[in-house]
Amino acid sequence: MIDLDERVRPYMIMKAFITWLITVLVLSGLAAATYYYSWPVWFYYIIIGLIILDLAILVLLRPWIYTKVTSYKLLEDKIIVRQGFITVKTQMIPIKRAQGVEFKTGPLSRKYNLGLVRIKTAGLGIDLPPLKTEEGRELKSDIMTIVKGETTDV
Repeated sequence: MIDLDERVRPYMIMKAFITWLITVLVLSGLAAATYYYSWPVWFYYIIIGLIILDLAILVLLRPWIYTKVTSYKLLEDKIIVRQGFITVKTQMIPIKRAQGVEFKTGPLSRKYNLGLVRIKTAGLGIDLPPLKTEEGRELKSDIMTIVKGETTDV
């Protein structure tokens, strides 16, 4: 199994931090409503607790565990992906079932030189963890080459 690049953890931390900031804004609005409507003081404690818990679990702990657990492997006839945070799942898709492969990058992932690969099948799809841009493009072309070589009896 191939482990993730060291740039994935800072990327995931930054992505989670941006989400955390949005959560802080929403909870700040709830705190303002608590003040405006004179709701009980313990609402403030719940809001502060949620902000701290969200920071500790989703921003600091989740990226560290996810990068330790997550890996993938491309074989001649299948791809195996192991990923998770609380529950770890291992998925396997036969390459001959693949109907499409897409490679996506966004502004944040481009900053870290990472991209996301998604393999689509008739019933479902599988998202690979963030990969280096070159590695992701190479993996996409490898999968497309394998799929082109497949013949079906349908």
